[in-house]
Amino acid sequence: MTSFLNDLKSLKFNYKLGKKTWFGTGGNSTFYIEINSEINLQKLLKLLPLSMPIFVLGAGSNIIVRDGGFDGLTIKLKGNLKKINYDKNKNFLTIGGAVKDSTISKFCEDNSITDFEFLRGIPGTLGGNIMMNAGCYGKAISDNLISCNVICRNGKVNYLKKEEIKFSYRKSSIDSRFIVTSATFKVKNLCKKKILKKIAKISTTRSSTQPINFRTGGSTFKNPPNESAWKLIDKINYRGKRIGDASVSEKHANFLINNNYAKSLDLEMLGEEIKENIKRKYNVNLDWELLRIGKFKKI
Repeated sequence: MTSFLNDLKSLKFNYKLGKKTWFGTGGNSTFYIEINSEINLQKLLKLLPLSMPIFVLGAGSNIIVRDGGFDGLTIKLKGNLKKINYDKNKNFLTIGGAVKDSTISKFCEDNSITDFEFLRGIPGTLGGNIMMNAGCYGKAISDNLISCNVICRNGKVNYLKKEEIKFSYRKSSIDSRFIVTSATFKVKNLCKKKILKKIAKISTTRSSTQPINFRTGGSTFKNPPNESAWKLIDKINYRGKRIGDASVSEKHANFLINNNYAKSLDLEMLGEEIKENIKRKYNVNLDWELLRIGKFKKI
């Protein structure tokens, strides 16, 4: 475990946050720090004034950082917060908040644990998954959840049982100011051959239907009740639509693309234009699934 002093040495100013996102767009964060343990995260939060905005950077896959940057502290969780512990006697799996979805999926594959195959189709981290109840292909991260540890903005650790959290489609009742440091799941085993078959199907479906070779951020909008966001976007003929160097994917209409030189404003304006047209034509409100942080750049 690294000392808190060592973590403080990672502090950077005017950090290029936008470059760390999958879109690769947006401005800088005023401050940036890497924290290697739950205890050190507690110490950091207790030092910070409650008025200071914070943002926890996961995989950078589900976010638009606005061009004016983020006036606050960006925290990157590392070290002990990237560990996975498997209790084979109790069939419990405890996963650190900073563990990538692909790492979780591979660990479960290696240990013949099922029901986590769907994470191969989500480019995020465990903490963000819990906060937004991430899921795909009929599965959600909350399905086998037992409990999670969260740290409040004042540095206090809370232990939350699943029954204390309200989960719904791409949403949880966990306060947005909290940081998920770990979560424990009840797991079951399955022969590796069947697990590999499930993963192969997910990987094939994802590569054939999503623009995985482009600079994108995953699904732009949540699906409204009884409808698919991409179908609504197709109904207004926005597949391939461009603003600046941002475009709607030709492969999947619910994905926005940075075609090399897009600004975050281009991406957000394109998304807002889609929302406005769908509201006007079909009276349906689309909700952003992408997280947008920071301020607009002054012209």
